[in-house]
Amino acid sequence: MTAGEYQFSAMLLMALLTLTLAVVLMRREVNGADVKGSGWLLAGGTLLLSIHFYLQHALGFRDAGELHKSVFLNLIFILPAAWLINMSMIFLLRKGEVRLWEWLAGPLVYGVALVILIAGKLEVVEWMNLNRANHVVSALYGITLLLYNALEFIELKRIRQALDNFYDQSMRYRIRWLGVSLKLLALVALSSPITIFFGSKFVLPIFGIIVLVSVYYYVLCFVCFCVSESAYLISVAKEEEEEEVRIVLPETQDKHTDSDQNQRVEQAIRKWMEKRGHLKTGITIQNAVEEMQIPRYLLVRWIKGTEYEVFSRWITHLRVEEAKRLLAAHADYSNEAVAYECGFSSRSYFQKIFKEQTGMTPVEYQTKKTHASSS
Repeated sequence: MTAGEYQFSAMLLMALLTLTLAVVLMRREVNGADVKGSGWLLAGGTLLLSIHFYLQHALGFRDAGELHKSVFLNLIFILPAAWLINMSMIFLLRKGEVRLWEWLAGPLVYGVALVILIAGKLEVVEWMNLNRANHVVSALYGITLLLYNALEFIELKRIRQALDNFYDQSMRYRIRWLGVSLKLLALVALSSPITIFFGSKFVLPIFGIIVLVSVYYYVLCFVCFCVSESAYLISVAKEEEEEEVRIVLPETQDKHTDSDQNQRVEQAIRKWMEKRGHLKTGITIQNAVEEMQIPRYLLVRWIKGTEYEVFSRWITHLRVEEAKRLLAAHADYSNEAVAYECGFSSRSYFQKIFKEQTGMTPVEYQTKKTHASSS
């Protein structure tokens, strides 16, 4: 594939992604100003990339061997496109609550970059030519994107904590795409200055492919996220976490009071487990305390005092223990049957969690227990 053919294909792909985002975001089913705002920022980024690839194709710098001009055009368009794409991620993770300096940092860096690129192209100063200007701006571009990536990873960690405190562990798997997208965006940030500093006509296409794959994956997953209930569930978890922070926990008078409260919680947990409450699929901590008939803060404090610390890890431990019991007692039980009985959302999720917890697959564990009982 020639450079021109690659650029034309990339232009069509970015245009198609922009159109897809626009169609999805105009649907009534997409709820939440944060999701829509994030989507329009993302659409702005893909639109800029589409224009960028069109100009690269039309001007033909790569085919003419004018790599410095091609890199110059890359930086003019990819820097604001990358800022919009990263802002869409921050906007989504923060539910629209973006600080003023986070909005301004990208445009400010872009303004400085334009001044440097223009100075390099016009050779305003003797030591600054277009090649050096490209190097300086690419380094500035990479540092800026890594800063935004750091903010995104911090916010993702907070969301995971909120989900762990409210839902069972299966909710984590609904947002795996966010972690993968952030890693891909970080790869783009790291590879961009390296490509400019040490790039050649062979390296630049590889960087282009990395950008396309990263953006395509992010947009595809974002569209699926928009039409699912995941955004609502994450919003509920974050609101519950904020509510929990506002709750003033009653101060205990002495160790005897703490002991009495722990006994109350443990008794409620035993009764709840006897009714198989922990094996219900999709259980939340709010569901659990309502069925146990105890204040939520008591269960939260009790779990924090265990090795599991958060609700999701504790409930997963209980389910794995029940799965181990069923596998040992019933050699004829399939993975699907055990997963269903123990509240796991799917067989594949059950198998993954079971191996993480025990170091063995369910089949290996079942076989081991069967051999042990028959010997």
